[in-house]
Amino acid sequence: MEETEHDRLNELVEVVYYEMPKMADAVREYYEGKETLKTLPSEQKWCIYFKYRVEEGMEPLIDELRHEEEGIMRADRALKKIERDREKRARAIFWDNQRLVRNSDMHAAEEKGRTEGCKTKQEEIARNALAEGASIEFVQKITGLDLDAIKRL
Repeated sequence: MEETEHDRLNELVEVVYYEMPKMADAVREYYEGKETLKTLPSEQKWCIYFKYRVEEGMEPLIDELRHEEEGIMRADRALKKIERDREKRARAIFWDNQRLVRNSDMHAAEEKGRTEGCKTKQEEIARNALAEGASIEFVQKITGLDLDAIKRL
């Protein structure tokens, strides 16, 4: 596997380009027993790690890379921690949303109960006023009920 190109960004940073299809050849040769990780340069090990770390069936290769390269082992631990943190955040967001929905539903139910309770109280006041001989117009004025509702009482 050859570097096809590289760019020196400054005294400390150099970008090296690799042809990823050649990484697939190296992986195939590894599984065929023609290549070992010990013969691969460190940069190629990193390329293989990032390309294949989540692919199914690549666990033996990735495990060996972790054991061969301490830096890859540390990176793998960090990535797993980030993934766990992301899952933990997603669960927390889900449960926060569930609490908001529940609170919203409870608030709506409380509001509906208050409205129904007020209407029931207004109807009770209207019945009592009518029983005492108050006019329908006066009952409408003090309760806020419409005339049809008062007549149905």
